[in-house]
Amino acid sequence: MTEIGGDGVFVKEIEHGLHQKRIDLAVHSLKDLPTVQPPDLRIAVVGPREDVRDVLVTKQEMSPDSEHAPLRIGTCSLRRTAQIRALLPDAQILPLRGNVDTRLRKLEAGEYDAIVLAAAGLHRLALQERLADHITYLPVDALMPAPGQGALALEIRNEEDIQALIAPIENTVIQAATCAERMFMRRLGAGCYLPVAAYGEIVNGMLTLQGLVISLDGQRQVRVQHSMRWTSQSAIEDAEQLGIRLAEQALARGAAEIIAALGIDRIQEGQYV
Repeated sequence: MTEIGGDGVFVKEIEHGLHQKRIDLAVHSLKDLPTVQPPDLRIAVVGPREDVRDVLVTKQEMSPDSEHAPLRIGTCSLRRTAQIRALLPDAQILPLRGNVDTRLRKLEAGEYDAIVLAAAGLHRLALQERLADHITYLPVDALMPAPGQGALALEIRNEEDIQALIAPIENTVIQAATCAERMFMRRLGAGCYLPVAAYGEIVNGMLTLQGLVISLDGQRQVRVQHSMRWTSQSAIEDAEQLGIRLAEQALARGAAEIIAALGIDRIQEGQYV
């Protein structure tokens, strides 16, 4: 979600369809969903999770003097903007809207020198091979993803027959990791359009969660990380508690001041509670 009132309006329309029983199931990119659903709806995360990284896609033909001019990078994500400014302080960040094809056309038209996209989106459209010579995958420690990035979520009504229908395709490992990420953002009081990033993964029986809160100029950063044991007996609530603990650690280190300094009237993600 990159614009306040943008994708959020679309999500509301989909949820309205679920409430009216015009549809029984909605498929979302998890990163675009609010961290709180209406009480009569729930989400199920299905796997496997796609590549969580962002990619830098460069224009095929750079002008001869482009190396001497500030790099024009397109994105509308404040999370990406802040981290790019930390990595490339001289870059010029320009707004970029539209679907993936539209964004790529704008790049080819010369409106930007490079754009930042989610690797997951390119992979699902099978574009990575065509763009292979122009893609740079950005490691998580350089540009941390949005909570839930790369994961697909099914939104359904809280009805037993529908829950039983999708139960075989739920991925509890991915759900645990993404629940921790999303609870980190929720506890911070930050909407998905703010410069907050998180990434969780389960490796060798450990669920590790990384979190980032960063100022828009990239100069102030709060990075936190915490791990917990994870077994087949662990509950999703345990992962959520990990996200809460990490957020409280970030708040204690100054994350609240960074968020407050943005001066944005944040949408209350607990609006359904």
